[in-house]
Amino acid sequence: MSYRDLPIPPNGRYTLEAIALLSKKWSPVVLLLLRHRGPQGFNDLLEGIPDISSRVLSDTLESLQEAGLIERHVVSESPLRVRYERTDAGREMDQIFEDLADWAASHLAHSNQTVLVADGDSRITEMYQQWVSDRYVVCRAHDNEEFAARLADGIDVALLDIGLPGVDIHKFVSRRPCRTVLIVGDQPDPALMSIDCDDVLRKPFVRETALETIATQLDRVDESPEERERASLLARTSLLESIYSRIRLEDDETYCDLVARLEELDDST
Repeated sequence: MSYRDLPIPPNGRYTLEAIALLSKKWSPVVLLLLRHRGPQGFNDLLEGIPDISSRVLSDTLESLQEAGLIERHVVSESPLRVRYERTDAGREMDQIFEDLADWAASHLAHSNQTVLVADGDSRITEMYQQWVSDRYVVCRAHDNEEFAARLADGIDVALLDIGLPGVDIHKFVSRRPCRTVLIVGDQPDPALMSIDCDDVLRKPFVRETALETIATQLDRVDESPEERERASLLARTSLLESIYSRIRLEDDETYCDLVARLEELDDST
């Protein structure tokens, strides 16, 4: 297919040609298999790719050879054994695959990850759901009973309003069964920052802030307990510092305790 007559710059036409090549069902599969396993024989590829037939694999390999992305080497004539490996042009596609993986991680890979939005006002939870449902599975809770039931289903990140009716926040965060982001008012009492959460959102916030916060928490699921605690302390102290003066905070017991614990962690590393 020619894109020569399309009203787009030449680079755009080259992009379409590359996408057309990679949009063939098995071409990217073969390239990625060769990337991660190294040179492969025909039977190796056939065994490594479920549901592909010998004929389709032959056609795919021929197409990739014609595109200059792989090359075929004869290992032995009798019996005939061949080996396929990527060319320099094929290896130069590594960065493309890595960029696609990063994009997919940001925009596609979260479809099975679950976010719980918990607030006593159903209008608020509906708004939060609309904000993030294009990227995550979203559950809503409006009281303690619903909150407990949703947690039992398995949650990755909870956006939990500090005033959710009937919920003992301190008891919940002491277990922290999932990444927990507390939602507080515009001028929260500094004492609330004694609650051991992963992050804090201060009302009002916008969709982009919610999405960034959720993504950050999901990116941190493999961090150590010490790293998790340090991130939590930084989030809470930073929030207080963005609201209250240094003079006010110097006399606040909660803030001083947070800073002292943060210094302990820093000294131990």
